[in-house]
Amino acid sequence: MSEEEIKENLCAYDKRNPDCSLDDDEDIKDLRGKGRCYCDNCFYGLTDLAEELLKVTNQLKQKI
Repeated sequence: MSEEEIKENLCAYDKRNPDCSLDDDEDIKDLRGKGRCYCDNCFYGLTDLAEELLKVTNQLKQKI
């Protein structure tokens, strides 16, 4: 799985996601508010998994 494919599973409002639905002047904190985000990726737990995969891939890149 490539890094781009992993990033597609991040929150729909995360600017690292290539399909991000935020405008440049919007902030993810404003959209999420105090509660949890309910985009599909967050609702199904894909965001948390994608975050962990990105951490691991970054650690592996640093060792190379």
